[in-house]
Amino acid sequence: MIASLTGKIESKGTNSVVINVNGVGFIVNVPSGDKFDSNKFPLTIYTHLYVREDRITLYGFSEESECKFFKILLDTRGIGPKVALNIISEMGPERFQHAVLTENLSDMSTIPGIGIKSAKKMVLELKEKFKLLKSDWEIVAEEGKKDLAWEGIEALKGLGYSEKEAKQRIMNTLAKTPELSSLKLEDLIKEALQK
Repeated sequence: MIASLTGKIESKGTNSVVINVNGVGFIVNVPSGDKFDSNKFPLTIYTHLYVREDRITLYGFSEESECKFFKILLDTRGIGPKVALNIISEMGPERFQHAVLTENLSDMSTIPGIGIKSAKKMVLELKEKFKLLKSDWEIVAEEGKKDLAWEGIEALKGLGYSEKEAKQRIMNTLAKTPELSSLKLEDLIKEALQK
């Protein structure tokens, strides 16, 4: 099994990169939103090796947690690597988890390869698994501020931040805010932009 690759990005496509590891170039399928820095060296990609009768494919992620989430999705009936990659590309792990736990079928069905019928099946398959997973969102969930956090992330993404950076800024701001109950979206964004 190949758990990770460390090297230099030689080329990038929409959903793939070629990473050179000691003179050997590996083609790795990645989420479309992932922005691997081709100038960064060495760069580590966390990988999952997917083996079928007719092919061997590498899937890679900038964070180990995304790779683990990808594996959880693959262990679910009806989800193959293409749909799992679409889920991570379109929504990311936390947002998809939130959609499953709240049974937000319309949000889930915006992902390519998932319709309302398959979204219902996924909720049945994944809801219990997701309840057991620990995530950064537990702090804000206790205060009933998950929707505020999502709105903040979407606002920062609208300002040009990546999903990863937007989430990090919002979560850091929420963690340092003593009174979440009185926090407004405008204040959250203002604080997050100052970090």
